[in-house]
Amino acid sequence: MPLGRHPVPLLRVARRSRWRVAVPIGVIVGSLLAVMAAGATLLAEWRTSHRLETRLERLALQARYVGQPGGYLVFDERDHLLSTAPPAVREEGERFQIVSDPVLGSLAVLRLPVTTVGPHMVAIPARGELEALRAVRRTLLGMTVAGTLAALAAGYLLAGLALQPVDAALRERIEFVARASHQLRTPLSIIRTAAELGRGGLGVVPAEAFETVLRQAQRMEVLAARLTELARAEHRPPSGKALADVVGVLREILDAVGPMARQAGVALRLDAPPAAWVRAEPAEAGDILAAVVDNAVKFSPAGGAVVVRVRRDRTAVTIEVSDQGPGIGVRDLPHVTKPFYQGASARGGFGLGLAIARALVERRGGRLGIASSPGRGTTVTVTLPSARGDPLPAPPPAGEAHAPEAPVA
Repeated sequence: MPLGRHPVPLLRVARRSRWRVAVPIGVIVGSLLAVMAAGATLLAEWRTSHRLETRLERLALQARYVGQPGGYLVFDERDHLLSTAPPAVREEGERFQIVSDPVLGSLAVLRLPVTTVGPHMVAIPARGELEALRAVRRTLLGMTVAGTLAALAAGYLLAGLALQPVDAALRERIEFVARASHQLRTPLSIIRTAAELGRGGLGVVPAEAFETVLRQAQRMEVLAARLTELARAEHRPPSGKALADVVGVLREILDAVGPMARQAGVALRLDAPPAAWVRAEPAEAGDILAAVVDNAVKFSPAGGAVVVRVRRDRTAVTIEVSDQGPGIGVRDLPHVTKPFYQGASARGGFGLGLAIARALVERRGGRLGIASSPGRGTTVTVTLPSARGDPLPAPPPAGEAHAPEAPVA
């Protein structure tokens, strides 16, 4: 079942996941920007007040003998005397304050102690400074809102990038469930049809119906076992002390598939050192390599050959299985290790062998790669971590050629 038929639920899940990541990012960034903006606003207000107060103290010192002692002096922006009328300020107010006079507008006022000389109160216009403060507040508010929205958008985009593996895994899981249900639906439909025909006696005797039901039940049992293997390969933690000789495992596998290969007219060749130990359980190595070799034999034409090569170094063991089959198309190649995926050249089975092999290899920290092109065969490369202490083969004596590939079957 194509995944594209169910885009809406998946899209909703992806959007919800992105917003659940983006919204906290936007809230955190917006809160930090708001705190910084508040701090910058308080600093700007303090500097403005300090500047006005310093200017008023200077004017009060210069105007000690201007006007009546204990009077009121209001200067303009150029420090020229503007008025001697008292501004609208409470006598019990703070020493420095900003007031709004109905005639003169916003004033910065400095109250001085009453003495025999000098004014009691000095004031200057503060409209310009207040407008500058309002502009600073508007700018900081706009920057806070813009920064919060930008953080929200960036968080949404970054969440999309970060959640791409999750989206891909979700898509693969939905596709896996759809294909698994399809694989189960087919034998169930056959079982139901056989049972109905056998019960009604419609051209099928009960023995034939029972035989069909038994075959399809066995097919479902095999599928369930393979699904269990895949689940274990993906989720069961690996044993850290397991060791396996892949050369010995390969010899057993080639012996087992030898009769099938001879019947199909396919030659088997093994080019390997005496032993190559990897960090994996023998059963795991067997499952990995059996799936690869079985596919190579299955897709090889009569008269072809399957060549298995084993190379090792101090860190890894590499197994290459090459066949001379029809190859894999460009569209199918990225998907052949996905569960239940079967390309145009499918030949039975469930499409789980390479999926299980890939999961087992990756669980052991290895890699499974496939190189293929239509009409030129396929080479599957399995790389597994080498076991420590595995002796490297001694180099051949000078003048001695490398041992030729030995046919197995």
